[in-house]
Amino acid sequence: MDRRCFTQACTGALLAQGLSVWAGPVQDYAHIKLVHPDGAPLKASEVGTQEALVFAYPLKGIPCYLINLGERKASTQSLQSPDDGDYTNPEGVGPKGNFVAFVAICTHQLSYPTPAASYLRYAAAGSELGGGPGRIVCCAHGSVYDPAQGGARVTGPTQNPLMPVRLAWDPATDHLTATGTVGRKFFERFFQTFKGDLIEQYGPGVYRQEVEGSAVAVPLSAYSREVPAC
Repeated sequence: MDRRCFTQACTGALLAQGLSVWAGPVQDYAHIKLVHPDGAPLKASEVGTQEALVFAYPLKGIPCYLINLGERKASTQSLQSPDDGDYTNPEGVGPKGNFVAFVAICTHQLSYPTPAASYLRYAAAGSELGGGPGRIVCCAHGSVYDPAQGGARVTGPTQNPLMPVRLAWDPATDHLTATGTVGRKFFERFFQTFKGDLIEQYGPGVYRQEVEGSAVAVPLSAYSREVPAC
């Protein structure tokens, strides 16, 4: 077996065991299938374009957004994490390359969706703050991101993009799977900042546990009781 095949085989074996491995700036975690609340696999064709779906990945306390860009195809570019360095964002997946996912934590002051409220949302139809349709806006402090450009900053006080989540799409089943992300050090900063809130929501230590098996994805409007518009 040559070195390339050996590396691929070892990586596959580790992932099969649910262990995380490094592959450059994007960290591989266990492949987690996105599902409905009843456990049925989520199909790409079932994901609407009007709002983001919320799911946990790669750790139970890390909220993420799944977004259907509609007719927009996501592009890749070189970006920089505030904590984890340079990376190239993953390509969009799906029949049109229009499905993307991001860690739903604003890189300005770490605003994130909670069951009570989310000041970070995907404004599909546009908003006063976003300045156009299809932007992720943070109503807490006015940061705006473009999910079709890897979550890159558009305007506002943030100086960094949203952290991307790498997806895989199976054309045979239409199922979506989360396979990796950027942000290992970013996650640690988030955990340190909101430790008390996360313990209250998930329990001591639970928010740091890796997601296993599957991740439930629900519309933001169902996840957070209040989603301010801006």
